[in-house]
Amino acid sequence: MRLLAAIGHCLETGIAFLGTCGGFQYTAVALARARLGLAGAGHAESDPDASQHVIVALQCALYGERRTVTPVPGTRLASICGETPFEGFHYCGYGLDEHFASKLQDAGVVISAHAADAGPEALELAEYPFFLATAFQPQVGSSQSGELHPVLSAWLRAAAAEASAAALGGLII
Repeated sequence: MRLLAAIGHCLETGIAFLGTCGGFQYTAVALARARLGLAGAGHAESDPDASQHVIVALQCALYGERRTVTPVPGTRLASICGETPFEGFHYCGYGLDEHFASKLQDAGVVISAHAADAGPEALELAEYPFFLATAFQPQVGSSQSGELHPVLSAWLRAAAAEASAAALGGLII
């Protein structure tokens, strides 16, 4: 699957990465494969025959729902959005299996936000310049408001800094 390959490329190279909604889900699968060594890790919706479903159907689907997202203090997400809970837009019926949440944490994945009724809301890798995946969709509403969500602005700054550094790295004086 190309999406998993793209996430794997960002994991290998450190390229600034932001995954939202389905991107969060497939990031969890990619991290389970890479960090936990679970080659058979999969997504219950797109890979029903996977030996281990890291992403499972939510007990209560969140189609068009706004849920309170609570950032974990000291995480990248909290530094971007603040530590105060905020409303996040959701449009999904799948989420991270709680069984794998603790295993991913043990493997160095930071769960950087929670929702009381939807479980883990964000995953990040602290050792990367920018690697963040959110179950909520920060892009929703930007076209109406004309303002980018702080998560999108932070990712754009990271990507621009990366591009600038790459350009400078190729310069011979």
